[in-house]
Amino acid sequence: MNNHKKTLCGVMFLLASASNAATAGKSYTYSYLGNPDNPNVSAKPVSCATSACSPSVALVGGGYDVGEAFRWMIARAGVAPGTGGRFVIIRATGTDAYNPYIYSRLGQVDSTSPKGYELVGGADLGLTSVETLVIPNRAAAEDPFVLNVIKRANAIFIAGGDQADYYNYWQSTSLNTLIQKAIAAGIPVGGTSAGTAMLGQYAFAALNGAVESPKALSDPFNRYVTLDPLNTSSNKFVQTGSFVNIAPLANTVADTHFNTRDRLGRLFTFVARIGKGCSGGVANYGDVVGVGINEETALLISGAPGGAKAEMAVNPYNAENTTAQYTAQNSAYFVKYNGAPSQCVAGKPLVDNSNIQVYRLSAQPSRPSPYPSAPQYSFRVSASFNTSNWNAQTVQTYGDGSSLSGPYTYGTSGGAILGNTVH
Repeated sequence: MNNHKKTLCGVMFLLASASNAATAGKSYTYSYLGNPDNPNVSAKPVSCATSACSPSVALVGGGYDVGEAFRWMIARAGVAPGTGGRFVIIRATGTDAYNPYIYSRLGQVDSTSPKGYELVGGADLGLTSVETLVIPNRAAAEDPFVLNVIKRANAIFIAGGDQADYYNYWQSTSLNTLIQKAIAAGIPVGGTSAGTAMLGQYAFAALNGAVESPKALSDPFNRYVTLDPLNTSSNKFVQTGSFVNIAPLANTVADTHFNTRDRLGRLFTFVARIGKGCSGGVANYGDVVGVGINEETALLISGAPGGAKAEMAVNPYNAENTTAQYTAQNSAYFVKYNGAPSQCVAGKPLVDNSNIQVYRLSAQPSRPSPYPSAPQYSFRVSASFNTSNWNAQTVQTYGDGSSLSGPYTYGTSGGAILGNTVH
């Protein structure tokens, strides 16, 4: 669940823009800032500058949003001053708080943030509208108006919430089909928290609620470990495939709120369950990758298979995001098994004899803001991870203090993690 709590009132008073809510009686709600009907929108995804379109994906780890991740999506959409562009937020519950956060001026402070983080500045970057659709059921996911908004989007972002809602309300609908078409066309997509979880080929669907690391490690087949599309079906329909297919995220499962909720153990479980080394696994265990992302941290993934990489955008250092187990704030973790688990069956703990490898991508603690009026300014760093080739990593610390470190070796036994304990 995302902790973004901005409200519409009092943020956008400097922008002379319209806002509109859905007509009463509809099963969805719709609102916007700017002009979604501007006929002069000419933005084209930069990944489609040639005949082949490559994905642009922003995976945000939850907590307070990372403004630089949205700015990256806007740029990848081909939006610049003068081009126009429509940025669409979709969610199953919640408000239109993203509209003023994104459709804003560069260098402005978000007055709803106690720490004074900056707004995205999308109006200055060329957006002509930011639109929010709350799509709370399967009927809304088939509504012609909703589908038309998605068809016209230049960038699409899935807000936080409960991924079980997204699974039950959106999976295998016309909305789902259009999101996949947008990805194929090079339109940038992103998500945070539950939205991020739905963007890998595999997803923790949370159909029976959340699961924490000790319970997942103690029995990787307990009822709370519901993985889409490995073993899940809802009471509304039977699942037949992944929510979306994004080439750089093939065989990938993503998890968020990684540091604050100690989720390394459950990610080990998810990766094991998908692999053929586990009872009922479907993929070669050496091909499955788990990605864990800390709060206030974003992975920005771009490039075609064979040349894709994950960059990092982060907020300034926030001591609230470090714990005794996770001492490196603003980090992302990449998990892979080098051998099949020695025990991965129902009713027994996951056992692995030090076959689990983990790389850690980390940012430096802070960087000066280009806007004195917005001192808490998010930024990108130099370190990156090669998502196309696990064995071709550049492990080093860069001049800006960011780093890629590892691989660290772990094992599991008795419902606990064995090995390196510093995350």
